[in-house]
Amino acid sequence: MKKILSLLAVLLAASGISFGDVIVTKSGSRIVGTIKGIDGGKITVATDFAGEIVIDQAQVDQMTTDEPVFVSLEDGAAYSGKITGTPNGSLNIATDNGDLAVTVENVKEGWKPGEKSPTQIRQAAEMDKLRRKWAYQAALDLTGKSGNSESTGLGMNLRATLQGPDDRLEFFGRANFEETDGQKSADDARAGVDYSNQLNDAWNWYVSSEFGRDVIKDTDLFVTTAAGFGYTFANTETRFLNLRGGFGYRFEDYSVFSGREELSAASMDFGLEHKEKLKWGNLVNRIKFTPTVEDFGSFRIYQDTAIDLPLKVDAYSVRLGFANDYDSDADLSG
Repeated sequence: MKKILSLLAVLLAASGISFGDVIVTKSGSRIVGTIKGIDGGKITVATDFAGEIVIDQAQVDQMTTDEPVFVSLEDGAAYSGKITGTPNGSLNIATDNGDLAVTVENVKEGWKPGEKSPTQIRQAAEMDKLRRKWAYQAALDLTGKSGNSESTGLGMNLRATLQGPDDRLEFFGRANFEETDGQKSADDARAGVDYSNQLNDAWNWYVSSEFGRDVIKDTDLFVTTAAGFGYTFANTETRFLNLRGGFGYRFEDYSVFSGREELSAASMDFGLEHKEKLKWGNLVNRIKFTPTVEDFGSFRIYQDTAIDLPLKVDAYSVRLGFANDYDSDADLSG
């Protein structure tokens, strides 16, 4: 029995029969494997000995497939069938309607049955770029300190972003609560919405609005709205830097115990957003400065800096950072 099997193996080798697709190059090299696709003048072949390799189509003399495949030609026509190659560089495609003779150079694309063609894959990728996509971020901060004073704190940060190819819509919210030696030392919350639209690669326009309160600073309600233009200095996979400026409106209503008058005034709006992708994490900086037009010394400034350190579990990270909301008219800041 062993002798019969050995003889059969020798006969198969001598006859040139191969179990798989075969590509013969113009230099005489013979590659056996599975043709994964043909696109852009390149043929991708999965082999047992070297994994996936890419062959220049212009260097191919013969091509034979073990199973039917789809091919499209330079004239746009597409056919399905087994391919048999000949030494003169021509290919025979055994279609349902009969054999079709073409050349290796005439084949524009090739793909497996049940899969999308390279053109369809590119079109789907382009359509995907045009779709708006939601991204969500939630952060929870727990703080504590013991020693000369005892303090515990809880912070929450939420952000939902709808990103399109030329615009971005963001909803955000933040709340902080803290007690020090049994006394409330932080109790504030804010929420808002921000929309920006690209005019070109660098310039964009935006509108934004946010509201909130701060019990410690006796601010029952503050509201800011703004509109203006921004300029993007960098927008790559590793860095984003945008500066913006415009005009808006500020309203602040204070507790009756504060002795402060209600603020209702036109304002200016300046902002900075910086994101940096590092080897070990992501750095995010956001700054918003809103002085009144009448008195530049009356302003609010909000700053948020954080470093996200990704964990091994997908979608989770450890965030290190600090935020500050300063009101120049308040007796306290934090």
